[in-house]
Amino acid sequence: MRHLSVLALLLVAPLAAAEGPAPRFEPYTFQAFDGRKTEAELGTFSVPVRHGRPQGPRLTLRFVRFPATGKARAAAPIVYLAGGPGGSGIEAARGPRYDLFLALRELGDVIALDQRGTGQSEPERKGLERSWSLPLEEPVDAARFDAALRQALTEAGPAWAAAGVDVGAFNTEESADDLESLRQALGVPRLRLWGISYGTHLGLAYLRRHTARVERAVLAGIEGPDDTWKSPAQAEALLARWETRLAARGQPDVRARLGRVLESLKAAPRRVTFRHPRTGAEAVWMATAFDVQCVAFESMRGPDRFPRFVELLGALEAGRFESMAPLVPELRAGTLNMMSMAMDAASGMSPARRARIAREAKTALLGGVVNAGAPEASWVPGVEDLGEAFRAPVRARTPVLLISGTLDGRTPADNAEALRPGLPRSVHLVLEGAGHDGLFQGDPRILERIRAFFRGDRLRDERLQVPDIEELRAPPK
Repeated sequence: MRHLSVLALLLVAPLAAAEGPAPRFEPYTFQAFDGRKTEAELGTFSVPVRHGRPQGPRLTLRFVRFPATGKARAAAPIVYLAGGPGGSGIEAARGPRYDLFLALRELGDVIALDQRGTGQSEPERKGLERSWSLPLEEPVDAARFDAALRQALTEAGPAWAAAGVDVGAFNTEESADDLESLRQALGVPRLRLWGISYGTHLGLAYLRRHTARVERAVLAGIEGPDDTWKSPAQAEALLARWETRLAARGQPDVRARLGRVLESLKAAPRRVTFRHPRTGAEAVWMATAFDVQCVAFESMRGPDRFPRFVELLGALEAGRFESMAPLVPELRAGTLNMMSMAMDAASGMSPARRARIAREAKTALLGGVVNAGAPEASWVPGVEDLGEAFRAPVRARTPVLLISGTLDGRTPADNAEALRPGLPRSVHLVLEGAGHDGLFQGDPRILERIRAFFRGDRLRDERLQVPDIEELRAPPK
């Protein structure tokens, strides 16, 4: 009978609450950006820099735990996975989602995690950021933009290494194993995941690597395993949806109008004199089609932005490029964040997706600008591509609630649908009229669905029309 007992233990073991060193907690008065406060706990635990080398160097990670209320204390904790990569879960809880964090306490502990390299977790970002810039007075296209980013990353790599940072350890698989270390430290058998944008990419990696440890997952704004690099055709489809919406409001032919502006700039970049918004000094900007494409794509993040771009488009058609000039210094310069660059570079893209993106970019109105500056693993010294197994479809019978917005220019609903063959217990909540930043708080019914799902209620695929937040004004004359 002894061999049966051993077999039984082996079968049960994967569901047991394997424990690691307990986290250290201290009382923490959590304050939102609007000044509201609630009592919480600041937790600290450590993880190996590389989980394959458990005896090697370690990182200290931090999180805020909002304790469950009432009988929910025994439930699996809900762990918030911020987007980015590079976003802080703790800081996200201080903003517009503050009420969501508090509301979900009735279902269990809610944990706002700062992933490795973000927020209050190690390594500190101070001293690891590197600036890059391109001259305003010279024309810039996609090739020159990418070359500048690549050069900046090549130069940053040795500096990061000299600071003691193992850049290759900043990838989504290591971060997923950090989540497993958190679960072990908490001494709980399972986690419930609550992620958005890049947080869904991380959540899916954890689901693949530690399937039995996920009780349920709510994932909004899906970045699938092979979605790090964006599809030009999906951006084109969103432009078409915007054209339909705007035509119904008396603003037709947006794509044709944008196309004419782009063609004129491709034929001859335009010299624009303006006052620099930071220095106040007179500056010169050589306007190119690439600049306009970048602003257009950034505005497609959600319905609060794109109507403003349409107003700007009217000014560009009239030759008033100085209206766009104040935006350009942010396009032509920036700061490289080590964590976000390394994470994206390691996730990479499959050969099939690379070929698809190249094919789509040839005919898309915005070209390949949807991936402008996206880093390749070869650009970042020390980073290794995670490979095709990482980017393969995720397969799990875990209940998953997928949330998408029809006006989300970053993570379209198609990304969620592509996951569903491997997630037979998934349901898809599609928010009509929601952008990337309105996937949790764009409508009170969203929280109702999340609560019901985390409670274990059975949901069905659903489409919700969210309130129209567009502020469409008459185009300038």
